[in-house]
Amino acid sequence: MKKWKYVVPLCFVLLLSACSFGETTEEKLSNILTEIYNLEADYRDVQTQLADTEQKEQANFQSMMELTKDQKEELTKQVEETAGLLEERLVLVEKEAASIKSASEKLKDIDVLISETDVTSEKESIQQIEEALKNRYTAYTDLTEQYNTLASLQEKLYSMLIEDAAEVTTIQKQVDEVNKQNEAVQQSVEKFNELTAELNKVKEETFTSLQKEN
Repeated sequence: MKKWKYVVPLCFVLLLSACSFGETTEEKLSNILTEIYNLEADYRDVQTQLADTEQKEQANFQSMMELTKDQKEELTKQVEETAGLLEERLVLVEKEAASIKSASEKLKDIDVLISETDVTSEKESIQQIEEALKNRYTAYTDLTEQYNTLASLQEKLYSMLIEDAAEVTTIQKQVDEVNKQNEAVQQSVEKFNELTAELNKVKEETFTSLQKEN
């Protein structure tokens, strides 16, 4: 199994310096995106802990694979510890998923802003940000689904390691399934990070355009 993580943040640094006073379209959009950024705080906060937990679990797994069934007591102990780390990971993922869900609900505020905007060029710019946000959140949903599938396969593998009836070939087949699913997770991670970078690019271009118009 390969260690994986997704830590590309949604950057709104530019927004903090791009605001102007008054109820301009630029300010309204900046306020909404700043709220989204703040609502994603839990997502950002768990990344380090999630990566640390994954590393510990990976180390445990490597250690377990070096043990034999004759070392049943030690193997059982490590399996239980590793399964516990997996549960910790899932709790962290649930926390970040709740954070992303709350942030995604702010898309309705962008819809309202679009409907309130009369300038065609401004409306189109905001729509581009909305589309980029939707794509990113859709990618995150796919990522969590792939991740949870991987976790289920890993949990089954850990249990197999201490089953007396489990054959080596059966365990190896499960390892192959885990590795295959891990590749799917990696692809989802890359997609999510790409769309986060794309969103930041669109955001920067939009605010540059709004500043020129104002």
